[in-house]
Order: sequence, then C-alpha cells, then structure tokens
Amino acid sequence: MDNNDLLRRLRYALRCDDAETSRLIKLGGGSASTKLAGKWRIKEGEEGFQECYDANILEFLRGLIIDKRGPREEDKPSPWPQKKQNDPVEKLDNNVVLKQLRIALALRSDDVHAILKAGGSAMSASEAGALFRKPDARNYRTCGDQVLRQFITGLVSRREQSEGDA
Repeated sequence: MDNNDLLRRLRYALRCDDAETSRLIKLGGGSASTKLAGKWRIKEGEEGFQECYDANILEFLRGLIIDKRGPREEDKPSPWPQKKQNDPVEKLDNNVVLKQLRIALALRSDDVHAILKAGGSAMSASEAGALFRKPDARNYRTCGDQVLRQFITGLVSRREQSEGDA
C-alpha cells in the first residue's frame, strides 16, 4: 500500500481533516501545511497530487500518539540534563504502522484481534500477536498490506458501532 493511500485510510478511520492532519504532523515533529495535507488526499494521476513520504507518515503517527497518550517521559522537560536517544523507528513498514496505532489507541492484544476480525480477517489471536514481535523473534510475522487494510477497516466498523450505540 502506498503512503498516500495509507494516510487517506487512516484519516478516514480516525476522522482527521486537513487541519487536524497538519496539526498531528507538527505535533510529531514535522511540518505540513493544511494545503499540503489536502494534496496528499488526491489520488495519483489527478491534478494537484503530492507524494506523501515515509517521514510524513511517521510524524503523523508520532503526533497521534502524543495527542492521545501525551509525550513520552524522556520528551517531558526535566531539571536534569538527559541524553536523548535516537528514535528507534527509522524505516516505515506495515508492522511499524500497526504498532504505532496500537500505542496511540491504547489497544491490548485482544482489542487488536477483535478489530482485525471486524475488518474481515480470519487471523487467530496468536497470529495477530506475532505481528508485534521483534523482526528477529522466532514467531515474528510480517504484516502484509491486506492485514493492515483489514485492521483499518475494523477501526472504521468499530467507530461506526460505537456511534450507533450512543
């Protein structure tokens, strides 16, 4: 799945307009105008299309985490000087996106499995858990585009169900 499609789907699932997308990217340490965020929504080949890069997705996800959960302890001001570590996430892949969404939305393993099922996945709970392991772990499983799409679809159906209950 390309970055523009991923961002479109995430924005739909999370109900983020252009201004909110721009705000989250800025919160995540990047910079994007509302106009640029709007250009990322345009499909490839259409007039005004602007490519969304891995860094933009990572900044959006970091901003989402900070918005929903607050800054990490090491990011909060401290009276003592601290050495900052480099961000361990440098390469964007579907497993990273899934992990970042799990953190931002404070999801447990059973929540992730339920969302995947709601999105049409037949994945077992242990298979879903394997998506969050380190790549060198024995039971690590790569998250394919279809699984990520099912997860995002499940987020949308979960949101619609909660709105229907209210």
